[in-house]
Amino acid sequence: MTGDIAVSVVVPTRDRTTRLLLTLTALGRQTLDRERFEVVLVDDAPHPGAVAQVLSALPPGLPIRAAATGGRGAAHARNTGARSARGELLLFLDDDTVAGPGLLEAHLAAHAHAEAAVLHSRVTDLSAFALTPDPHPLRPALVGARGRRIEPATLADLDTAVPLLGPRRSFIERTARKVIRSPRHTALRWLTCIGTGTSVRRTLFARVGGFDEHYGDLWGGEDLELGLRLAASGAGFDLLDTVSYHLPTARRDTGDLLPRFWRRVADRHGDPRLADVGAYLTGRLSLDELAERLGPSEDVLTARTAAS
Repeated sequence: MTGDIAVSVVVPTRDRTTRLLLTLTALGRQTLDRERFEVVLVDDAPHPGAVAQVLSALPPGLPIRAAATGGRGAAHARNTGARSARGELLLFLDDDTVAGPGLLEAHLAAHAHAEAAVLHSRVTDLSAFALTPDPHPLRPALVGARGRRIEPATLADLDTAVPLLGPRRSFIERTARKVIRSPRHTALRWLTCIGTGTSVRRTLFARVGGFDEHYGDLWGGEDLELGLRLAASGAGFDLLDTVSYHLPTARRDTGDLLPRFWRRVADRHGDPRLADVGAYLTGRLSLDELAERLGPSEDVLTARTAAS
């Protein structure tokens, strides 16, 4: 750890404007002393421009460092941020996630006492904005269904605003609760390694090779695949009650991309059963069926512990 920095928040971004502004503004409102954390913002846009707009609109004072990766995918962007991080604790946060004010303090405190090495905090979708594209150029507010809006000023009283913004727990967040609570699903606890709101110590992250960049910018679960390798290394997983809010963007290609990604994972790990994760994520298998197909924990955790 360098100096007093305890937490490095790694935020990969690509062509986000208002969502990124809200993400960074919320980090500026954290209860953790600013001297104890930094934000590593990694711009993965092939043609930069959006990040500059956001940084020019951001209030001063947020401890932020920026890097650029030129469009090589989220895994590469996150790894780039992790390599330059100065804190021992890495917290990965997407560029469309508004952190609650106590997020960093909660993760830091939990790692000081919890046995689990990978911690994920609750993320609630604000579904009112699912069909709202990020405005270009930057606008100060995101306007969603029925004129509902969120802007930097909203963050001062977010708890009051949230009930009007379509709060909803996503499929993967519901999965995270199930696998932690159910003894039948112990072997699937790596499904809590969700790409936003998840923290891990930098030394452990480096030991398993970080995110696997083999998949390029193919979307579909590079975060969960990291969780698979962390589990194989013996890492434990747990959940925090601290909440953040996700400003989702609806995708029409999910049903195609998720199976494709997990077929690639199955090939890369040499385990055909892992293709069933894609079937589960697209609703074609139940969690019980996935657990049965993948087998007991000693079978699931035969995946290799580092990407080649």
